[in-house]
Amino acid sequence: MSLSSVPSRLTGLYLYCLTRSANPEILAARIPGAMAGVDERFQVSLVRDGDLAAIVSEVDLADFSEANLQTLAWLAPRALRHEALVALAIGDAPVLPVKFGTIFATRSTLEAFLNLHRQTITTALNELDGRSEWSVKGYAVEATLRELVVQRDPAIAARLGSLAAAPGLRYLQQKQLEPQIEAAVRTWLKSTLDDLHEQLAACAIGAAALRCHASSVTGRDDQMIFNCSFLLDDSAVADFSLAVDALARRLDGSGLTFELRGPWPPYNFCPSFADSAA
Repeated sequence: MSLSSVPSRLTGLYLYCLTRSANPEILAARIPGAMAGVDERFQVSLVRDGDLAAIVSEVDLADFSEANLQTLAWLAPRALRHEALVALAIGDAPVLPVKFGTIFATRSTLEAFLNLHRQTITTALNELDGRSEWSVKGYAVEATLRELVVQRDPAIAARLGSLAAAPGLRYLQQKQLEPQIEAAVRTWLKSTLDDLHEQLAACAIGAAALRCHASSVTGRDDQMIFNCSFLLDDSAVADFSLAVDALARRLDGSGLTFELRGPWPPYNFCPSFADSAA
């Protein structure tokens, strides 16, 4: 949603997620009315509209300026608060999370949105019932991966075996060999990760490839080289975990490690309503 699409007013209605309205008491128990929202001056509430329910809270529109949205110190704690509130809503009923910063001018505009997209929302909730999102992240120890690829590539092994004894010439030959080694590492890694993604996707209802993060984000020295989310039936999680373990064992010694985490709200498997908030 673009903030410019919201009429100028003191507050707006911030949307966290959508669910069914059949059991509001259960939702109220998970997210009590006294709980603060992303703007801690306002409490979370439930808006029921027919068979749908929206978890919302008021926010001060002035806080959601472009400058604040580009400032990590302001954005990060509020984004985490958003995710935590969505996670609380997950239970027996499916939940349709929406992206951070989805704001409606009034309750009437939210209800109009729900009416306009009711069929799409209902279909998505039905498809997500009994399912959850899980992530698989892969990391590489570059030196170990490089050594493995070099050992397995006959052409590179032959060139390494024929390096000159003289230090100066040997150094130049090694530098000339670097592009071939780097290309071989990229080729092997792409083939391996494509195969891994294909095998895991075959065990899931849906798969979404995500951007890999830098070490400054992951907090790890090894490089993130795989980041995918998978939509799983709750009954299939155990088998999917075994499949991840089996693939990791197959790649043991390559410098690659993988971690399965979840369940998460299905952010990557929801319909987009990017142009609908107002």
